[in-house]
Amino acid sequence: MKGVYIEVEKSKKKVQEREDIRQWMEAARQGDAHACGVLVEQCGRRMFSLVQRMGLNTLDAEEVTQDALMRGLQQLQHYNPTRASLATWFCRIAYRTALNRLRKAEVVTLSVDEDETVTLETDRQMVRLFQEPDNSRVEQLQQALEQLTPDEQTLITLFYYDDLPIGDIAYITEQTSNAVAVRLHRIRKKLYEHIQNLSS
Repeated sequence: MKGVYIEVEKSKKKVQEREDIRQWMEAARQGDAHACGVLVEQCGRRMFSLVQRMGLNTLDAEEVTQDALMRGLQQLQHYNPTRASLATWFCRIAYRTALNRLRKAEVVTLSVDEDETVTLETDRQMVRLFQEPDNSRVEQLQQALEQLTPDEQTLITLFYYDDLPIGDIAYITEQTSNAVAVRLHRIRKKLYEHIQNLSS
């Protein structure tokens, strides 16, 4: 009975949070500076973390986050709550803004070999490594992550560290859910091979 009560309370809290965000959004659309500040507080940290992990230094990440926040606040009328949460929508704008910055600097390489063959066992081993990391392999995992391109690191961290569902990642990165799933599968294989090389 207690568990049911807790779930009901959690559900009520989520509904109230969504209602609060809707009210802040409406106020922000009317030009309320305080409401804009609340939305920035709600979404800014997550956006900054995302763009920084894409390979931008701190100053560039701050600038990109500010640009993306401004664009988001100016385009609030285009936000569709049935497609994504507000934070996810802002992250999509931040992702696109960061990609544009990286492309201009010619540092983005969206490369995962399309001809790679991936095995289910390798996939399972990498899932276990992320979910139940062996202390002796944590450092190797970190070194292997550093060998990935910024785009690959972003997908992995959104999925494993931010615990976002594939649908949200697909929305942020403007790919299909299937494409994200396939890329995650291949990136896990790539990480596994890096770790094997470090172990040998």
